[in-house]
Amino acid sequence: MQNEVMTKILITNDDGIHSPGPFMLRAALKDLGTTWIVAPEKPKSATGLGMTLHKPLRIKRFGNEERTYAISGTPSDIIHLARNVIVQDIDLVVSGVNIGDNTSTQVILSSGTVGAAAQAALEGISAMAVSAAVSSAEEIVNNRALTLAIKAVVHTLAKHALEHGLPKGVDLLNINFPAQITEKTRVVLAPAAKTRFSELVEERTDPLGNKYYWIYGEPKDPVEGTDVYEVFVAKNIAVTPISLNINADIFEPIRHSAVSAFVAAGQKELEKLRGNLENV
Repeated sequence: MQNEVMTKILITNDDGIHSPGPFMLRAALKDLGTTWIVAPEKPKSATGLGMTLHKPLRIKRFGNEERTYAISGTPSDIIHLARNVIVQDIDLVVSGVNIGDNTSTQVILSSGTVGAAAQAALEGISAMAVSAAVSSAEEIVNNRALTLAIKAVVHTLAKHALEHGLPKGVDLLNINFPAQITEKTRVVLAPAAKTRFSELVEERTDPLGNKYYWIYGEPKDPVEGTDVYEVFVAKNIAVTPISLNINADIFEPIRHSAVSAFVAAGQKELEKLRGNLENV
């Protein structure tokens, strides 16, 4: 592994600086190098790779912790600012822990959490996006088994990435945790489902008689073996390798063994937690 003193790890998210996710990741990764938290000053969910081009960006120190900043822009903006202004020479970007899953191509393409990791990958930086299939931060913070699993698995995969780099043809890892960790939970390699929701538009009328619209989605039945299935049905931790070359197939057999090494490392770490999880 690189010299720990020189290793620079950027932690970000799309839920905003007030979310516990980045601070959970800092606790998990602090022994791997020097960590920076640079997050949006307010939630920027579903911004994908969106950038701020029409107004200036502001950087503010946040709280009393060192190397912790709030940014007025998007997760993608953060990668640019961190790389050129705040951190520079970043070795690894870890985005999350997102409140809510980021499974399926449909969700991944709009996700600010994955967007930050994707922007880092475009800049040649190893990156990981971490999400949990919960609806509130409290569901993570108050669930000791889930918190332990997130910290242990992310630490192991980050360490593996720093020591060996990501496998050839893989630009980033998308990691999704189920809401509950049980003795049957495994770390598995899972391709992204194409869609997770049936997208719908509902028309309504306001008190003045003007029409307005809500876009929403209804969950689809997941296809077995996909990230959606593994997280919501099998209750496993899904690791999805992503390539930003839209013509590439990251699940080619020639690459499968290298990617599986990440999954095996995460599963081994999860097994170490079994005794602890049985008591929580």
